[in-house]
Amino acid sequence: MKIKILIFFLTLYNFSEAQVPDLTNWKLDTIPTGDRIYPANHSQDNWIFFKSGDKWEVVRNSFKREKGDSFPFSAEFIDKNLKEIKGNRFVKKTSDGYLVGLNKGEFGGGLYFIKPDGLDGYEMARYSNIHNIFEYQSKYFAIEGLAHLGGQRGQIIELFKVDTVWKYKSLTSLIEAPALITDFKNEKIIITSQYILKLGKDLKVTEVLKSPMYWGMLYPSSILVDNNSIYLAMRQGVLKIKTFDTHPEYEWYILK
Repeated sequence: MKIKILIFFLTLYNFSEAQVPDLTNWKLDTIPTGDRIYPANHSQDNWIFFKSGDKWEVVRNSFKREKGDSFPFSAEFIDKNLKEIKGNRFVKKTSDGYLVGLNKGEFGGGLYFIKPDGLDGYEMARYSNIHNIFEYQSKYFAIEGLAHLGGQRGQIIELFKVDTVWKYKSLTSLIEAPALITDFKNEKIIITSQYILKLGKDLKVTEVLKSPMYWGMLYPSSILVDNNSIYLAMRQGVLKIKTFDTHPEYEWYILK
């Protein structure tokens, strides 16, 4: 009886942790490697994952310009008082305000701190392409970098306060520009243009895999993790990597 109860709760746990997108209307195709990546790059289809109730769906990318936490300010307030942080931005709420990272691609970016009233703040870094700001081990970090014209740069930076002023420093460089980051077994998984990297509890970065598919050309937009499988939504389709951290197997799904 105890074994049955344990199995029941483990089943509930696994179900609650599952992040599996609904691919009912999708079909398996050959992953776009080599020259096949170029037609995929020109596809008009761009996908993201969206949670509807208790189900993850694949929907068309709305290219929302603000990610992360939401500002409590109206669009009119931002237009008037926060013009410098308009555009593609990632917002992270802190106990004393908002950390804001900008990403304008080859046109630059920036890192800012904004006070809760939105009327005071300051620039922390210029020309930084911030993709995400996250909290890990009670500290704040950001992934930063750019892939452009065949060049790649990427890094993880740490954000911290000295007295009451937010500052930053480089924690470690990355092999490529980062795109996405998510949780995996109390650590962090980072998606770059072609690699999956792991940020461990020791704050060291290790390589998990290099994909045969250069998904950087398809602009991964969102990520789901189901046990040891990863799903990446991007231009043209959805990539599933089974047992990605041990013996990766790739499945490429496109709309029927």
